[in-house]
Amino acid sequence: MLLPLLLALAQTAPEPLHLIVLHTNDVHGQALARPATWLSEPGRSVGGLERLLVAIETVRAEARAAGAELLLLDGGDWFQGTPEGALDGGVPFCKLLSRLGYDALALGNHEFDLGLPPLEHLLAETGIRPLCANLARRELDGSPSRPPWVDGVRLFQRGGLDIAVVGLVTPSTPYISHPDSRSLLFEPPEQALARVRSELPAGVELTLALTHLGVEDDNELAQAAPDLPLIVGGHSHTFLREGVRQGRTLIVQAGSKAGALGRVDLFLERPSGRVLEQRSRLIDLDQPPPAGAVPAEFAAELAALVERASASLGEVVAELVDAGPTADRFRSGGLGNWLADAFRRRSGADVALHNRGGIRKGLAPGPLTRRDLFEVMPFDNTLVVLELSGAELESVLARALTGKERANLELSGLLVEYRLDAEGRSQFVRAWHDGLPLDPARRYRLATNSFLARGGDRLLQELGERGFEDSGLLIREVLELEAESAGRLFFPPENRYLQR
Repeated sequence: MLLPLLLALAQTAPEPLHLIVLHTNDVHGQALARPATWLSEPGRSVGGLERLLVAIETVRAEARAAGAELLLLDGGDWFQGTPEGALDGGVPFCKLLSRLGYDALALGNHEFDLGLPPLEHLLAETGIRPLCANLARRELDGSPSRPPWVDGVRLFQRGGLDIAVVGLVTPSTPYISHPDSRSLLFEPPEQALARVRSELPAGVELTLALTHLGVEDDNELAQAAPDLPLIVGGHSHTFLREGVRQGRTLIVQAGSKAGALGRVDLFLERPSGRVLEQRSRLIDLDQPPPAGAVPAEFAAELAALVERASASLGEVVAELVDAGPTADRFRSGGLGNWLADAFRRRSGADVALHNRGGIRKGLAPGPLTRRDLFEVMPFDNTLVVLELSGAELESVLARALTGKERANLELSGLLVEYRLDAEGRSQFVRAWHDGLPLDPARRYRLATNSFLARGGDRLLQELGERGFEDSGLLIREVLELEAESAGRLFFPPENRYLQR
């Protein structure tokens, strides 16, 4: 009697829901395919909106044929990084990006790069309504409220299940983006997620997090919410081929610059929403789309955007003969050395600093175009000079080397001496200028970028409201001037970090 009953129950149980979650992150304005210089095969390229569009539509068709459901998500940093992305404050590029049919896009820190009014304009022009549950503005009475142009959570119904997607952005945004963002409140992600989940309507069977936190912070989020089945992440540009697991939580990320499309296959029990199986992989976008696969209207709009952005960018400004070494934690890079030296030469300053995270592309020997230099330095930061004491400069260098808010720096006019303790942790020893240790009492003129001077990366914030001289020259304009005046470039190979 028991066996027939079990068979009857099995036959009446609903089929599991197959939910496909497609995801991108840190697209950074990558409208076109880019050379895959890391691959051994010459001429290979990856990414671009056309390949991304075709890959998404291919999976959509597959899902329809298999009776599966689909969500398309993005983990933030949409447009900053290329001439096409930067055009008109990112509006044309984001219009094309939204044509891919995203169900939800997280806010990234670089969405704030131009300030709050340009961000609000971009959202109004494109119709994008991003997700960010840990963002609030401060009202006149001091109470927090969510800005009217952003949602904390979005609800979907797929295959009879109610699904909530919660957006979260890195709380470090005020220090790594435009100063406008410092007028906003950024709640710790774990607190925001718990608060939003407690406010969800009854009957939501599945909650997913869509984050721009980076893999390390995604791991902390998963530890704080161990029943969370999936975190779709961004910010750290990590290629997670099969995702990583923190307890029961699968964490996924698809690198950057539309080089790959992430795919997660979830099999969910109905009606409970319990995850029966989940698997993740990346779909490499390393092949041109088949002829006719890209809709003609989309291709025409993309071509028009590229044509507008490419005016004069193809002009060769110099020949790079030797690119020097690649930067590492305690190793100056050839490109970084050249860039910092350019700051010092153009400003006449004693020393120069640049945050390595602001260098967005490496350069290989060969002809250098204006586009190459734009992609090295796509942000609209300018060359500035400020004055500080030797003691203040040493404090900045020590914090960059050993502090919690570490930021790898490229240097000019300086040598930084450090040692490693028994556990491999770095310790600042001293800094040298012109062959002598920094004089704590002497005033030094420091050339840097406006991002750092305004408190970015929290390195110069101790200087308070101290003014600085702004040259008005964009950093990429400085690089163009340096490249054009040299003609043939040999990036300085020396290491400006010395281990004791």
